[in-house]
Amino acid sequence: MIKPRFEPVPEVSIPAAITPPPRRKPHSHSKNAPAVNTRLHILRITGVDLVAVHGISDSLAQTILAEIGTDMSKWPDDKHFCSWLGLAPKNDISGGKVLRRRIMKNRNRAAQAFRMAAQAVLRADCAFGAFYRRLKGRLGPAQALVATAHKIARTVYHMLKDRIPYHDIGAAEYNKRFRERELQYLQRKAAKLGYTLSLA
Repeated sequence: MIKPRFEPVPEVSIPAAITPPPRRKPHSHSKNAPAVNTRLHILRITGVDLVAVHGISDSLAQTILAEIGTDMSKWPDDKHFCSWLGLAPKNDISGGKVLRRRIMKNRNRAAQAFRMAAQAVLRADCAFGAFYRRLKGRLGPAQALVATAHKIARTVYHMLKDRIPYHDIGAAEYNKRFRERELQYLQRKAAKLGYTLSLA
């Protein structure tokens, strides 16, 4: 007996009007966009608004749900989920030293959808866009794109598993928090070496 991909979920209260996400281009139109408004149906099925996630459109949300379903219990955590998608890095290790880092090639349609979502936020003023731009200079555009897709996939996993809404902190707040974390790390490292940091 084949188990259905979609598990029944309790009915959720749907707001009377959900404002559509802002378009990246004012007059752009995708030929693959659904003819009808599917955002309310996705919200009814999943209990969360996946289209609110930056980079995920109605068609991408449908592709992701068609591939992974709504039951996240198949994966113990988000790491297993991203590994199944093929978005987790594979490290070739010999003697405790990482010789090569690479992404396994696969034909997972959900992973392709997450990569397309990451491609859509490269210049966006959101946390995902700031994350990509920060990694681009260190890892290069290709690996930074996969890392951003990995981050979006983890966000979608927790939204579907814990039924929590998406909340974006914005690029400015993301950069601010990253700077604070870097400062705390440098302070701990300097204290371990017997030094103290001071502003120039």
